[in-house]
Amino acid sequence: MTVRLRRLQADYEKLREFVRRQPRVRLVHAEGDPPERYKLEYQIRCLRQVDDQLQYVDSNLVEIMLPRSYPRMPPQCRMLTPVFHPNIAPHAICIGDHWSAGEPLWSMVARIGEMLAYQSYNTKSPLNGEAARWVEQNVERLPLDRINLAIDDPIVAAPPPAPPVARVPPVVQPAAPPAAAPPASQPGAPPLVGARVPATTVTVECPSCKAGYRVPEQAAGKRIRCKHCQAVIDIPRGPAEP
Repeated sequence: MTVRLRRLQADYEKLREFVRRQPRVRLVHAEGDPPERYKLEYQIRCLRQVDDQLQYVDSNLVEIMLPRSYPRMPPQCRMLTPVFHPNIAPHAICIGDHWSAGEPLWSMVARIGEMLAYQSYNTKSPLNGEAARWVEQNVERLPLDRINLAIDDPIVAAPPPAPPVARVPPVVQPAAPPAAAPPASQPGAPPLVGARVPATTVTVECPSCKAGYRVPEQAAGKRIRCKHCQAVIDIPRGPAEP
């Protein structure tokens, strides 16, 4: 068996173990022996733009293809369902800027999940400029989902999940009026449908690649490692954001 085939087999076995431990990431299909193409379902709260509104969605499909030059070159990843995110376009998910040949496939799968949950994003060089503007104007709404995908990093453990937000019903099934109007979105960005998700988090930025993260309040004073460039990020002490 060649070096590449051994790597493909190892990635497949470790990915299967990862999804076994992460019930909200499901391996739908693996093609090849050993696999070179994957389809995964993420049961993670994220955003989708429909006309001029944003909606919460709780399930999305991702395709990952490992090219013949893998792992020297990064996997080719794309969404099979629409997602509103600064670093995701219909044709690509931006995971290659800081790709390392030593990164296992399961780790990259976890990074995509963190992006969908808005635990990870970069507004400095976006694939979707409108989504980047929305993030900068609505930081208090993030993260959308506090699921913990970093199974080997205890300091970023997620608190209990927030109650589900209201989703837009079909036209024939209008939603009941909310008890209180949600905070208005900033001008120039699509409105978010549903109630605000409360959070007790702090915002940190990678000093190297400027990727943004929101981490639990209890991680203040500790350190995390950037999922993009592996730089160490110091989490400042201070009051939690609302």
